[in-house]
Amino acid sequence: MSTSRRRTLLKVIVLGDSGVGKTSLMNQYVHNKFSQQYKATIGADFVTKEVLIEDRLVTLQIWDTAGQERFQSLGVAFYRGADCCVLVYDVNVNKSFDTLNTWHDEFLNQLAPQIPKHSHSSYLGTRLT
Repeated sequence: MSTSRRRTLLKVIVLGDSGVGKTSLMNQYVHNKFSQQYKATIGADFVTKEVLIEDRLVTLQIWDTAGQERFQSLGVAFYRGADCCVLVYDVNVNKSFDTLNTWHDEFLNQLAPQIPKHSHSSYLGTRLT
């Protein structure tokens, strides 16, 4: 590997209701493995994956968060420093799709609570570049 390649770390948070498949999605992407067993995430867990984008080595730090409301208070620490989120829902559960706006709003509020809501989209675009 060339030493001239630049390294970048991106913190990605996977969000969605409990039981929608966040952990399965993350394990499939990072480890190329799928399990039929369901085990609820307690708090949060993370894995890393390196990907090469153009000439840049990007380390994705992917955080799998619990979807249960009782763990929402833990979110502040997990959101800190996040670069983006992946919103996940179950195609068989309409409510899990309906709550994506809530997860999205919570992510934006935790990411930059001091920035007015109408500015979040432009803020995110500049932060990720």
